[in-house]
Amino acid sequence: MSSILKVSEIQDPTNGNSALTIDSSGRVLTPARPAFSVYLNASTGNQDYTTEGDLPFDTKDFDIGNNVTMSSNAVFTAPVAGIYQFNLALLLGNCTASGHVNTYLHIDGARVGGDADLSYRAIEDPQGGGYLTNTSAHLIQLTASQTVKPVLSVADDTTTEVRQGTRFSGFLVG
Repeated sequence: MSSILKVSEIQDPTNGNSALTIDSSGRVLTPARPAFSVYLNASTGNQDYTTEGDLPFDTKDFDIGNNVTMSSNAVFTAPVAGIYQFNLALLLGNCTASGHVNTYLHIDGARVGGDADLSYRAIEDPQGGGYLTNTSAHLIQLTASQTVKPVLSVADDTTTEVRQGTRFSGFLVG
């Protein structure tokens, strides 16, 4: 026995907000799914990141659900428990003296497990180059209200520039 359910939209029962739509080609859209993208609109100039510091962000592309707070950085707060995908693209300049560059995603303000090698980390060695692009993607299980914040650490170089176009994004997978 087979069943067929023909609907084009599912709404929440309280406010009538659209939770799911299906278009005439069968594409499923979830317009309220938490998702965001933020970026740095203007390069920082040379700064000291030899101790872990917040990555600067100043512009939102979008923030579905208003889950990102921004001041000189960006912090995502999970609205619901679930699996989230996070992406970070760090563009650096003037990192010629750096031994290596680390990016981390801090959960609730700290490294996961407190150990650099167990955390959501990406590490690059600029090999004396003036520019570096460090990218990372992480699938993270969060409970409601947990926070995620990107952090930067640059070894041995006090004059690193975080360049325009550095991006942090994420979305609820399910």
